[in-house]
Amino acid sequence: MLWIYDLPLWALCALILALCIAYAVSVVLLVRRRTWQVGEEDNATAAALHAFLGVLYAVALGLLVISAQEDSDDVEHAVASEANAIGDLYRVTEGLEPASRMALQRQVARYVQSVITVEWPATQRAENSPATWDAMDDLSHGIYTFRPSTPQEERVYPQLVNEIEEVLDARRDRLFLGERGVGAVTWTIILLGGVITIGFAAFFNMRNGRAQLILTSLLAVMFGLMIFLMTAMDHPLWGRVSVDPGPFRELVVNFNRQAADPHLTPPPPAVRDSPISSRP
Repeated sequence: MLWIYDLPLWALCALILALCIAYAVSVVLLVRRRTWQVGEEDNATAAALHAFLGVLYAVALGLLVISAQEDSDDVEHAVASEANAIGDLYRVTEGLEPASRMALQRQVARYVQSVITVEWPATQRAENSPATWDAMDDLSHGIYTFRPSTPQEERVYPQLVNEIEEVLDARRDRLFLGERGVGAVTWTIILLGGVITIGFAAFFNMRNGRAQLILTSLLAVMFGLMIFLMTAMDHPLWGRVSVDPGPFRELVVNFNRQAADPHLTPPPPAVRDSPISSRP
Protein backbone atom coordinates (compact mmCIF):
# COMPACT_ATOMS: atom_id res chain seq x y z
CA MET A 1 0.00 0.00 0.00
CA LEU A 2 3.01 2.29 -0.19
CA TRP A 3 1.72 3.67 -3.50
CA ILE A 4 -0.88 5.61 -1.49
CA TYR A 5 1.88 7.77 -0.02
CA ASP A 6 3.18 8.63 -3.50
CA LEU A 7 -0.09 10.28 -4.51
CA PRO A 8 -0.37 14.10 -4.46
CA LEU A 9 -2.39 15.46 -1.57
CA TRP A 10 -5.40 16.36 -3.71
CA ALA A 11 -5.45 12.91 -5.36
CA LEU A 12 -5.14 11.12 -2.01
CA CYS A 13 -7.97 13.20 -0.54
CA ALA A 14 -10.17 12.68 -3.63
CA LEU A 15 -9.60 8.92 -3.57
CA ILE A 16 -10.49 8.54 0.10
CA LEU A 17 -13.57 10.77 -0.17
CA ALA A 18 -14.77 8.94 -3.29
CA LEU A 19 -14.52 5.56 -1.53
CA CYS A 20 -16.36 6.84 1.54
CA ILE A 21 -19.16 8.46 -0.48
CA ALA A 22 -19.52 5.36 -2.66
CA TYR A 23 -19.93 3.21 0.45
CA ALA A 24 -22.47 5.61 1.98
CA VAL A 25 -24.59 5.77 -1.18
CA SER A 26 -24.49 2.02 -1.75
CA VAL A 27 -25.47 1.12 1.82
CA VAL A 28 -28.37 3.62 1.82
CA LEU A 29 -29.68 2.27 -1.49
CA LEU A 30 -29.33 -1.32 -0.25
CA VAL A 31 -31.19 -0.64 3.01
CA ARG A 32 -34.00 1.22 1.26
CA ARG A 33 -34.38 -1.47 -1.39
CA ARG A 34 -34.49 -4.25 1.23
CA THR A 35 -36.75 -2.13 3.47
CA TRP A 36 -34.47 -2.69 6.42
CA GLN A 37 -35.12 0.78 7.84
CA VAL A 38 -36.28 1.13 11.42
CA GLY A 39 -39.88 2.17 12.02
CA GLU A 40 -40.69 5.85 12.28
CA GLU A 41 -41.59 5.41 15.95
CA ASP A 42 -38.09 4.02 16.57
CA ASN A 43 -36.20 6.83 14.82
CA ALA A 44 -35.66 8.76 18.04
CA THR A 45 -34.19 5.75 19.82
CA ALA A 46 -31.97 4.92 16.85
CA ALA A 47 -30.83 8.55 16.68
CA ALA A 48 -29.82 8.49 20.34
CA LEU A 49 -27.88 5.28 19.85
CA HIS A 50 -26.19 6.68 16.73
CA ALA A 51 -25.28 9.88 18.55
CA PHE A 52 -23.65 7.88 21.34
CA LEU A 53 -21.82 5.71 18.80
CA GLY A 54 -20.70 8.75 16.81
CA VAL A 55 -19.35 10.57 19.87
CA LEU A 56 -17.48 7.48 21.04
CA TYR A 57 -15.93 6.96 17.63
CA ALA A 58 -15.12 10.66 17.15
CA VAL A 59 -13.29 10.80 20.49
CA ALA A 60 -11.27 7.68 19.66
CA LEU A 61 -10.45 8.94 16.18
CA GLY A 62 -9.50 12.35 17.52
CA LEU A 63 -7.07 10.82 19.99
CA LEU A 64 -5.47 8.82 17.17
CA VAL A 65 -5.11 11.95 15.04
CA ILE A 66 -3.43 13.74 17.95
CA SER A 67 -1.10 10.76 18.43
CA ALA A 68 -0.19 10.79 14.72
CA GLN A 69 0.50 14.53 14.89
CA GLU A 70 2.74 14.02 17.91
CA ASP A 71 4.68 11.33 16.02
CA SER A 72 5.21 13.74 13.13
CA ASP A 73 6.36 16.46 15.54
CA ASP A 74 8.81 14.00 17.14
CA VAL A 75 10.34 13.24 13.73
CA GLU A 76 10.68 16.94 12.93
CA HIS A 77 12.40 17.44 16.28
CA ALA A 78 14.75 14.52 15.59
CA VAL A 79 15.61 15.96 12.15
CA ALA A 80 16.37 19.36 13.68
CA SER A 81 18.43 17.79 16.48
CA GLU A 82 20.53 15.78 14.02
CA ALA A 83 21.11 18.79 11.79
CA ASN A 84 22.07 20.95 14.78
CA ALA A 85 24.52 18.31 16.01
CA ILE A 86 26.07 18.04 12.54
CA GLY A 87 26.41 21.82 12.36
CA ASP A 88 28.06 21.90 15.77
CA LEU A 89 30.43 19.10 14.74
CA TYR A 90 31.39 21.05 11.63
CA ARG A 91 32.16 24.11 13.75
CA VAL A 92 34.19 22.17 16.30
CA THR A 93 36.52 20.93 13.56
CA GLU A 94 37.72 24.53 13.18
CA GLY A 95 39.91 23.87 16.21
CA LEU A 96 41.95 21.22 14.35
CA GLU A 97 45.01 21.59 12.19
CA PRO A 98 44.22 22.46 8.53
CA ALA A 99 44.80 18.98 7.12
CA SER A 100 42.72 17.21 9.76
CA ARG A 101 40.07 19.92 9.63
CA MET A 102 39.68 19.63 5.87
CA ALA A 103 39.45 15.84 6.00
CA LEU A 104 36.70 15.81 8.65
CA GLN A 105 34.77 18.69 7.12
CA ARG A 106 34.81 16.90 3.79
CA GLN A 107 33.36 13.80 5.46
CA VAL A 108 30.69 15.89 7.20
CA ALA A 109 29.76 17.54 3.90
CA ARG A 110 29.59 14.16 2.18
CA TYR A 111 27.24 12.83 4.84
CA VAL A 112 24.89 15.83 4.67
CA GLN A 113 24.78 15.63 0.87
CA SER A 114 24.01 11.90 1.05
CA VAL A 115 21.18 12.47 3.56
CA ILE A 116 19.49 15.02 1.28
CA THR A 117 20.06 13.51 -2.15
CA VAL A 118 20.18 9.76 -1.42
CA GLU A 119 18.72 8.79 1.94
CA TRP A 120 15.67 11.05 1.98
CA PRO A 121 14.29 9.80 -1.36
CA ALA A 122 15.07 6.21 -0.31
CA THR A 123 13.24 6.68 2.98
CA GLN A 124 10.23 8.08 1.13
CA ARG A 125 10.13 4.74 -0.70
CA ALA A 126 10.41 2.89 2.65
CA GLU A 127 13.95 1.78 1.75
CA ASN A 128 17.32 2.03 3.49
CA SER A 129 20.35 3.92 2.23
CA PRO A 130 23.58 1.89 2.56
CA ALA A 131 25.53 4.74 0.95
CA THR A 132 24.49 7.16 3.69
CA TRP A 133 25.32 4.65 6.38
CA ASP A 134 28.75 4.25 4.74
CA ALA A 135 29.21 8.03 4.86
CA MET A 136 28.29 8.06 8.55
CA ASP A 137 30.56 5.09 9.28
CA ASP A 138 33.47 6.85 7.59
CA LEU A 139 32.81 10.04 9.54
CA SER A 140 32.49 8.33 12.92
CA HIS A 141 35.52 6.10 12.21
CA GLY A 142 37.56 9.15 11.28
CA ILE A 143 36.71 10.83 14.59
CA TYR A 144 37.09 7.80 16.85
CA THR A 145 40.48 6.91 15.35
CA PHE A 146 41.73 10.51 15.24
CA ARG A 147 45.00 11.12 17.09
CA PRO A 148 45.55 14.69 18.30
CA SER A 149 48.95 16.04 17.35
CA THR A 150 48.88 19.35 19.22
CA PRO A 151 47.65 20.55 22.64
CA GLN A 152 44.87 22.44 20.85
CA GLU A 153 43.64 19.27 19.15
CA GLU A 154 43.78 17.41 22.48
CA ARG A 155 41.40 20.00 23.94
CA VAL A 156 39.08 19.80 20.91
CA TYR A 157 38.99 16.01 20.57
CA PRO A 158 36.60 15.23 23.51
CA GLN A 159 34.10 17.69 22.05
CA LEU A 160 34.38 16.01 18.66
CA VAL A 161 33.52 12.66 20.22
CA ASN A 162 30.59 14.18 22.12
CA GLU A 163 29.19 15.79 18.96
CA ILE A 164 29.43 12.65 16.81
CA GLU A 165 27.64 10.67 19.51
CA GLU A 166 24.83 13.22 19.50
CA VAL A 167 24.64 12.94 15.71
CA LEU A 168 24.41 9.15 15.90
CA ASP A 169 21.70 9.26 18.57
CA ALA A 170 19.62 11.81 16.63
CA ARG A 171 20.05 9.85 13.40
CA ARG A 172 18.77 6.66 15.01
CA ASP A 173 15.80 8.57 16.45
CA ARG A 174 14.98 10.05 13.04
CA LEU A 175 15.03 6.72 11.25
CA PHE A 176 13.14 4.84 13.95
CA LEU A 177 10.42 7.45 14.51
CA GLY A 178 10.06 8.13 10.78
CA GLU A 179 9.20 4.51 10.03
CA ARG A 180 6.76 4.19 12.92
CA GLY A 181 3.13 4.15 11.82
CA VAL A 182 -0.34 3.70 13.26
CA GLY A 183 -0.26 -0.08 12.78
CA ALA A 184 -2.47 -2.63 11.04
CA VAL A 185 -4.63 -3.38 14.09
CA THR A 186 -5.35 0.29 14.72
CA TRP A 187 -6.16 0.90 11.06
CA THR A 188 -8.55 -2.05 11.11
CA ILE A 189 -10.37 -0.61 14.11
CA ILE A 190 -10.54 2.81 12.48
CA LEU A 191 -11.98 1.47 9.24
CA LEU A 192 -14.45 -0.88 10.90
CA GLY A 193 -15.59 1.92 13.19
CA GLY A 194 -16.22 4.16 10.19
CA VAL A 195 -18.09 1.42 8.35
CA ILE A 196 -20.34 0.85 11.38
CA THR A 197 -20.94 4.55 12.04
CA ILE A 198 -21.84 5.38 8.42
CA GLY A 199 -23.81 2.17 7.93
CA PHE A 200 -25.85 2.85 11.08
CA ALA A 201 -27.09 6.12 9.60
CA ALA A 202 -28.49 4.30 6.56
CA PHE A 203 -31.12 2.55 8.72
CA PHE A 204 -32.97 5.71 9.69
CA ASN A 205 -36.48 5.94 8.30
CA MET A 206 -36.56 9.04 6.10
CA ARG A 207 -39.32 9.62 3.58
CA ASN A 208 -37.09 11.76 1.39
CA GLY A 209 -34.58 9.32 -0.08
CA ARG A 210 -32.54 12.06 -1.74
CA ALA A 211 -32.12 13.91 1.55
CA GLN A 212 -31.01 10.69 3.23
CA LEU A 213 -28.42 10.09 0.51
CA ILE A 214 -27.06 13.62 0.87
CA LEU A 215 -26.94 13.57 4.68
CA THR A 216 -25.31 10.16 4.83
CA SER A 217 -22.80 11.22 2.16
CA LEU A 218 -21.92 14.31 4.21
CA LEU A 219 -21.31 12.03 7.19
CA ALA A 220 -19.06 9.91 4.98
CA VAL A 221 -17.18 13.01 3.79
CA MET A 222 -16.43 14.01 7.38
CA PHE A 223 -15.20 10.50 8.11
CA GLY A 224 -13.13 10.51 4.90
CA LEU A 225 -11.46 13.80 5.83
CA MET A 226 -10.35 12.33 9.15
CA ILE A 227 -9.02 9.23 7.40
CA PHE A 228 -7.17 11.48 4.94
CA LEU A 229 -5.61 13.39 7.81
CA MET A 230 -4.53 10.15 9.48
CA THR A 231 -3.06 8.81 6.24
CA ALA A 232 -1.20 12.05 5.52
CA MET A 233 0.48 12.01 8.94
CA ASP A 234 1.10 8.26 9.17
CA HIS A 235 4.75 7.21 8.65
CA PRO A 236 6.20 10.76 8.75
CA LEU A 237 9.09 9.99 6.36
CA TRP A 238 7.20 7.96 3.75
CA GLY A 239 5.89 9.15 0.39
CA ARG A 240 5.36 12.64 -0.92
CA VAL A 241 3.60 13.65 2.27
CA SER A 242 6.67 13.55 4.48
CA VAL A 243 8.73 15.62 6.88
CA ASP A 244 10.88 18.15 5.07
CA PRO A 245 14.71 17.96 5.27
CA GLY A 246 14.83 21.73 5.68
CA PRO A 247 17.36 21.77 8.55
CA PHE A 248 19.82 19.80 6.39
CA ARG A 249 19.32 22.21 3.50
CA GLU A 250 20.16 25.02 5.93
CA LEU A 251 23.42 23.22 6.65
CA VAL A 252 24.19 23.19 2.93
CA VAL A 253 23.64 26.95 2.80
CA ASN A 254 25.92 27.49 5.79
CA PHE A 255 28.62 25.19 4.40
CA ASN A 256 28.60 26.99 1.07
CA ARG A 257 28.65 30.36 2.81
CA GLN A 258 31.76 29.32 4.72
CA ALA A 259 33.30 27.97 1.52
CA ALA A 260 32.89 31.42 -0.04
CA ASP A 261 34.36 33.22 2.98
CA PRO A 262 37.82 34.53 2.02
CA HIS A 263 38.89 34.61 5.68
CA LEU A 264 38.78 30.82 5.88
CA THR A 265 42.12 29.36 4.83
CA PRO A 266 41.89 26.77 3.42
CA PRO A 267 38.12 27.01 2.75
CA PRO A 268 35.83 24.14 3.75
CA PRO A 269 34.39 21.99 0.97
CA ALA A 270 31.19 23.16 -0.72
CA VAL A 271 28.14 20.92 -0.88
CA ARG A 272 25.70 20.48 -3.72
CA ASP A 273 22.00 20.27 -2.99
CA SER A 274 19.23 18.72 -5.05
CA PRO A 275 15.49 19.23 -4.55
CA ILE A 276 13.37 16.35 -3.36
CA SER A 277 9.69 16.10 -2.57
CA SER A 278 8.63 16.94 0.96
CA ARG A 279 5.65 17.62 3.14
CA PRO A 280 3.86 20.72 1.82
